[in-house]
Amino acid sequence: IEKHRIYMVAEEEPIDVLLTEVGGTVGDIEGLPYLEAIRQIRLEKGYENTVFVHVALVPVLDTTGEEKTKPLQHSVNELRRIGIQPDIIVARCIRNIGEETKAKIALFGTIPREAVFCSYTLQCVYQAPLILDGQGMGEYVV
Repeated sequence: IEKHRIYMVAEEEPIDVLLTEVGGTVGDIEGLPYLEAIRQIRLEKGYENTVFVHVALVPVLDTTGEEKTKPLQHSVNELRRIGIQPDIIVARCIRNIGEETKAKIALFGTIPREAVFCSYTLQCVYQAPLILDGQGMGEYVV
């Protein structure tokens, strides 16, 4: 039924792009029907017409300042387990992550380094799209 709802929105108005957010934590039972719906939509619409963007937390240790990618790696593995491979990963962090961390995320996420972006803490949440575009995310998607 979730897939039907997504298609229904797309058919109501003439649109070029439809963004569908699946919130929550990967692996929680409440989100599984939605994840299954987008997995099926990719198969029906094709890889050239769909993009999976995974946003995941990269915590920073207070004591060392080290950026920890393990939680992100686990969520990517959980997505893969249910048949979804992210095309883009957005690391959510309190600060802009370093190049070494981005390379590690790309390696363990099985995506190109150019497909890793960072959404760091800002004064105004509405700046986030501008920050991501400034990192080249818009160009990468196109």
